[in-house]
Amino acid sequence: MALKDDIPALLEHIRHNAKYWTDNHALIDIYEGNLKPYVEESLRAQLSAQAYEQTKGRVSPINVLQRIVDKLSKIYQEDPTRRVEDGATQDDELLDFYEKCYRINTTMNCSNEFFNMSKASLLEPYVHKGKPKLRVIPNDRFLPWSNDEVDPQNPTHIIVSHGKETYFEGAEKRTRKLFRVYTDEEFLIFDSDGNVRLDKMGENTDGINPYGRIPFVYVNRSKNLLVPKLDTDMLAMTVLIPVTISDLNFAVKFLCFSIVYTIDADVEGMKKSPNAVWHLKTDEDGVKPEIGSLDPSVDSDKVLALIQAEFSLWLNTKGIKPGSIGKLTTDNFASGISKMIDEMDTSEDRKKQVSFYADAEEDLWSLTKTMHDYWVRTQQIDPMPLFSVDSKIITDFQEQLPTLTRGDIVEDLEAEVNAGFTSRRRAIKKLNPKMTEDEIDELIAEIDEEKSANVVVAVPPTDEPEAEETEDESDSEEEDDE
Repeated sequence: MALKDDIPALLEHIRHNAKYWTDNHALIDIYEGNLKPYVEESLRAQLSAQAYEQTKGRVSPINVLQRIVDKLSKIYQEDPTRRVEDGATQDDELLDFYEKCYRINTTMNCSNEFFNMSKASLLEPYVHKGKPKLRVIPNDRFLPWSNDEVDPQNPTHIIVSHGKETYFEGAEKRTRKLFRVYTDEEFLIFDSDGNVRLDKMGENTDGINPYGRIPFVYVNRSKNLLVPKLDTDMLAMTVLIPVTISDLNFAVKFLCFSIVYTIDADVEGMKKSPNAVWHLKTDEDGVKPEIGSLDPSVDSDKVLALIQAEFSLWLNTKGIKPGSIGKLTTDNFASGISKMIDEMDTSEDRKKQVSFYADAEEDLWSLTKTMHDYWVRTQQIDPMPLFSVDSKIITDFQEQLPTLTRGDIVEDLEAEVNAGFTSRRRAIKKLNPKMTEDEIDELIAEIDEEKSANVVVAVPPTDEPEAEETEDESDSEEEDDE
């Protein structure tokens, strides 16, 4: 079956997952810093128009999503090491070339952020201006699809949003979406009306995928679903926490002002200060006019304790152990939440992420070898050697260690060297992991040279004994003094 015959099923798949794209768009938007409109929308739906207008100016857009995603996405913070197995010198040089062109650790860290936020990520190698590049497709712009009856978890198609176009139908201006789709053999661009768009496919109007495999790496956290279901709590809690704090701000606003009330008083011409005066009448004769005030109150500490409890419970459901901060109060709330996030234990979740990304790196470098051969043959990049057929790139992720100062690391390494558990060279390499072997050689030579220059040469004693002062000479000197 040709790829164009799959278009109706692909469009149905896109419509079925419209909410997946919408929710992902909201998460990405909030992660990029645009939280306030979502908090305002939630408040608008829950409050009267008058109350919303009073609350709108006191919205508290505290973005916990950014902090949590950043805290979870740590496996590329310490640069992994990559090495070539069963290869030649040219493979090492090509690996170094692609690591630099891909900006590999920065790009993979971005992928890791999407993975922790949306449970999936999509990587795409491509060529731009004669150089290989690697990008992460945002989760609101792609969908995997499978018609594999044996393994429905295997994505046989990758659909990527290709933008929109406007057109006129008579005098009416309309909009339709464009999509590009890839299989191992074919490539196609189609629109939301189901039309194949050869006019958008450039020179590849035959729709052949020249790589012989889908030119993407799909990282999926779900073990059961090809398109993972988003955790409903991620978006809900991200909005609920600032909404609850905004509610508290709204209550505190009115704590600042007493409500003035009058009973059977003549208030004509009275100035209202600041904004609330209640006029009450008893409809009884002989009642003495009265003016008083009501002082509203709210237990803000209990509200903060509720926020803390819900936040802590939510983190535990994500497999994260929140840091212990004691009781939150109005005085320590901001620093307390920050400390809770800073001290979160993510080691358990990190181990799971490493297993996913070890596979993702293997797929990426296998795909890169295939694409590199095609790019060189078609002169899309400068002529250079090809990867060895049997070569394989292995990625080793750094172990998660307790945070240590450089002084602590130096002290520990010195103890290991002195105890004979490691060599001086390996200790220097561990202390300076980004140094090349040649740079380490130069550093060792420089250290040895400085040590030699600072050695104090001791003058050996002469064999001849020092002349002893005789008694006559001593007496003679005393007489001279007299």
